[in-house]
Amino acid sequence: MVEMDLEREQKNRVLTVSQVTAMVKSVLESSLSLFWVEGEISNFVHHSSGHMYFTLKDEGSRLSSIMFRHKNTGLPFVPEDGMKVVAWGGIKVYEPAGKYQLYVEEMRPAGVGALAAAYEKLKRTLQEEGLFHSAAKKPLPEFPKTVAIVTSPTGAAVRDVIRVVAARYPLTSLVVVPTRVQGGGAAPEIVAAVEAVDAWGKADVIIVGRGGGSLEDLWAFNDESVARAIFACRTPIISAVGHEVDFTISDFVADVRAATPSNAGEIAVRDRADLARELERFGVRLEGAVKSVTDRLSERVRILETAYGFRLPRALVERLSQSVDDLVRRSGVAAGVCLERATGVLERLRTGLRLSDPAGIMARGYAAVGVLPSLKPVRSVDDVSVGAGVRVTVADGCFDGTVGEVARKPGREH
Repeated sequence: MVEMDLEREQKNRVLTVSQVTAMVKSVLESSLSLFWVEGEISNFVHHSSGHMYFTLKDEGSRLSSIMFRHKNTGLPFVPEDGMKVVAWGGIKVYEPAGKYQLYVEEMRPAGVGALAAAYEKLKRTLQEEGLFHSAAKKPLPEFPKTVAIVTSPTGAAVRDVIRVVAARYPLTSLVVVPTRVQGGGAAPEIVAAVEAVDAWGKADVIIVGRGGGSLEDLWAFNDESVARAIFACRTPIISAVGHEVDFTISDFVADVRAATPSNAGEIAVRDRADLARELERFGVRLEGAVKSVTDRLSERVRILETAYGFRLPRALVERLSQSVDDLVRRSGVAAGVCLERATGVLERLRTGLRLSDPAGIMARGYAAVGVLPSLKPVRSVDDVSVGAGVRVTVADGCFDGTVGEVARKPGREH
């Protein structure tokens, strides 16, 4: 009875077109995840907006598709009608038109031949832009403290790199940055991982790669966006993709190409055994250099010891001592003569000073006369006049007087 009521209610329910479209959209988009689909392109239009509109078809059906501009700018080929491609995307419903479409995120030509052609085209383009030029390559540090590995965390490549680096130089720290390395969405993840490590700034070297596989498996490393991210990276990058015979666009753009992931580990760090041998060789060379210097110095000492001066050292010292004694004696004689001469000169000076001493002159009966009150010395009769007061200084004192008469010596003029 209840079931009949529900069925009757559903029959009486009327939906709008928008509601039906929304229901379809919900069912489709929730039940279909991203997938690869192969088909032939038809009705291709590269709109002025940059978006690509086309139909993928096979013998039995058609699928409307769209690839937005930010997704198609890195395509290594030019899509056209009649071309078979493999597209990675998901189904979404475009509600205004009431139709479902494939929203393409990645696309590549189907078949090895088409992939090879796309590979060569992108390689020529990037080479002409200078992305492969040796002048753009950054040198690897000799002793990196930290190496970042951008690869699948579950693949053999990451285990190979870890094993080699740990054995060769265990002082280096390893940081694994997990990414997908094949299939849809791998290229954007690789780009994001490289940019994140570079922005982090603590890695001295980045290893980007994966193990071997087919051209299709390695295709993410032929993606233009991956190539440009590697070229723009400030941190030195080693590309280690596939086996020795495999070459990808990433190999040409990277600063160093490694033949295999194991080889990338060998390139990234020095071997401690090699370093030990180098130190040992350096020690041997240093020891030899020191011995050579000491041998040369010893030979010079031996030559000096056999020289004439060192054969008779006592006689040499005695001759030098005698020469010193002669110099002392001669210096003493010269000093005596100089002292005697200086003594005579000093005595003459003393005699002259005694004769010039006013006290000695006064003691012999002379006197000094000065006019009062200034005591201006009287050197001439012109310095006094009758009645002027004078002071007479003699050897044992002085006395004052008055000039009674002024008389000039005959023959003396004013």
